[in-house]
Amino acid sequence: MTELGKLLKQKREEKDMSLEELQTATKIQKRYLAAIEEGNYDVLPGTFYARAFIKNYCEAVGLQYETIFDEYAHEIPQAAKETASEFEPRSKRDNKTGVTTENSLLKRIIPIFLIGILIIAILFLVMKLLPDGNDQAKSGSEAPSVEVDTDDDKPKKKEEPNDAIDEDEKEEEPAKQEEKPKQTLTKLQTNGKVTTYELSDAEKLVVDLSATGPSYVGIQDETGKSYFNNQIKEGETQTFDLSQSKEVTLNIGASHVTSIKVNGEPFDYPVPPSDFVHQKIVIKMVQ
Repeated sequence: MTELGKLLKQKREEKDMSLEELQTATKIQKRYLAAIEEGNYDVLPGTFYARAFIKNYCEAVGLQYETIFDEYAHEIPQAAKETASEFEPRSKRDNKTGVTTENSLLKRIIPIFLIGILIIAILFLVMKLLPDGNDQAKSGSEAPSVEVDTDDDKPKKKEEPNDAIDEDEKEEEPAKQEEKPKQTLTKLQTNGKVTTYELSDAEKLVVDLSATGPSYVGIQDETGKSYFNNQIKEGETQTFDLSQSKEVTLNIGASHVTSIKVNGEPFDYPVPPSDFVHQKIVIKMVQ
């Protein structure tokens, strides 16, 4: 076993992950993961896959693969460099042809566009210079004045008192809605890395999981139904509506990089992640 293989196996065991769980998280066959731990790179499909598999392994157990590649460069297979092509790619040749075609099209369109603008400008000037006969007719006569008779004898509409108007305009204030009780998440017990909670005064159970680094997560209900069994990548957020379940178990492989919200409210781990990186949270719904 190489020094790199020992380090990777140690980190995997610290996270309490089996090769089967690591296979699920990385999508890499278990026999390849075992070959990486043993330093038997000849089993892998090639140097490119060897480096890619090691990178995914590091991310799954919380290691910076750039640092690992630098420190263990003498152990990790080096990828062969690709020889440069002697011929120019077709995409470049096609691009040149397309540019030439566009230039020739612009050369034909621009003169037509300029001629059209010139014709419009000439027509506008001609219309401005032509005399307007209507203006001369208007200047020779003045419009007669119109007298408007006011009928003071008509009875005026009786104004209603302001009090009556105010009463009609008053609107009934809406009845205050009864405030719903705020949900309560009560811790029942903690046994090692397993903590049980009771959720009351909640009409739903929606869990948001966010990761600042690679984290394996598993979610099951009281019947054993699995809602999620995979890795949440760095910067990713997953939302799960578990309202139909009576009891839910959250299996968090890396609690130090995983944040939880229950119905939009932040959840604090009962045990500091520095003590238990791998934690299981059981939430029971109280009807």
